[in-house]
Amino acid sequence: MQGRYTMTFPDYTIGVEAYEKIREICPRYGKSVVVIGGRRGIEAAQAKMAAAVDGVGLEFTGFLLAGGETSYENIEKLRRDQAVEDADMIFAVGGGKAIDTAKQVAHLQHKPFFTFPTVAGSCAAAASIATIYHADGTFCEYAYSDEPPVHVFLCTRMLAQAPVEFLLRGISDTMAKFYEAQIASRGKTLCHSDGMGLALSQMCLEPLYAYGEQAVADNKAHAATKAFEEVVLAIVMTSGLVSNLAAPEYNGHIAHALFTELTNITAGEAGCQKHSGLAAYGILLLLLCDGQQQEFARFYDFCRKIGLPTSRRDICASEEDIHRVFQATEKKQDVKILPYRITQDMLHRAANELEQYNKR
Repeated sequence: MQGRYTMTFPDYTIGVEAYEKIREICPRYGKSVVVIGGRRGIEAAQAKMAAAVDGVGLEFTGFLLAGGETSYENIEKLRRDQAVEDADMIFAVGGGKAIDTAKQVAHLQHKPFFTFPTVAGSCAAAASIATIYHADGTFCEYAYSDEPPVHVFLCTRMLAQAPVEFLLRGISDTMAKFYEAQIASRGKTLCHSDGMGLALSQMCLEPLYAYGEQAVADNKAHAATKAFEEVVLAIVMTSGLVSNLAAPEYNGHIAHALFTELTNITAGEAGCQKHSGLAAYGILLLLLCDGQQQEFARFYDFCRKIGLPTSRRDICASEEDIHRVFQATEKKQDVKILPYRITQDMLHRAANELEQYNKR
């Protein structure tokens, strides 16, 4: 085999007092820290961070707001801030967009970074990849890297305080990773890293079926339970490792393509159209297009139990919206990697079948 590649894995700590490990781990990487995150994330984590570094020789150079969207404009502005220049390492705090912004700053400045997710809405805290958006909130592109965070700090006490909508988003996105990868890899001879990622993707599914309903109830009660912890680990760590190991095309089938396009048509809008589980609608169509009726029924029932969308009405999309989304999905699919071509007709048939299933 010509050339070489390196796989680096993020370490992690999970628990109600996860931040206490900061004093043991982070001083190895320098003496100064800049914190980049969302406003609410920084407000929630700042006191805990300050207590954790007290007496170990770490000093903060600043607490910088990530700026909303993970846009190249925000990233460029932050990387030139003096607090970033003066810091030996970066703490990325908040939700997925805030963490991805700080992650890209760290990549561009060649600084080690550590993540502190305050919501369990995605795998951003463990993944090397970052999702870049335009300033108006529409999807731009993925920024690829082989450098994950040094360490992920998962404070379940803090994560359990977040609105349940974030957990629902994380559950649907994580389960999509399994279904998409298994279909996209069908009939392929996989290299080692892809094979590892796809084998691990099984852990993006079964723990969520086993613990998901209880975890959602516990999140609503702001309780950091075993079920909640298991679901958080699947969303952040397992899904993040799948993203790091497997080629991106295995994670980008119908569910994520539909999610991206549905997000684009609702960017900047409020209310029902910002439903936290858009990827779930994509999974249902994916399973119908692939003829997996039994698995479709299983996932549909799960969605109904925990509050994920199962119909066009749930995602507040008009017929015109759906038509636009299906057009874009057909056009943007990676036909080189998928086992068959996805057409608009196939998607419309699946969508109609799903609507009829909801009526029954």
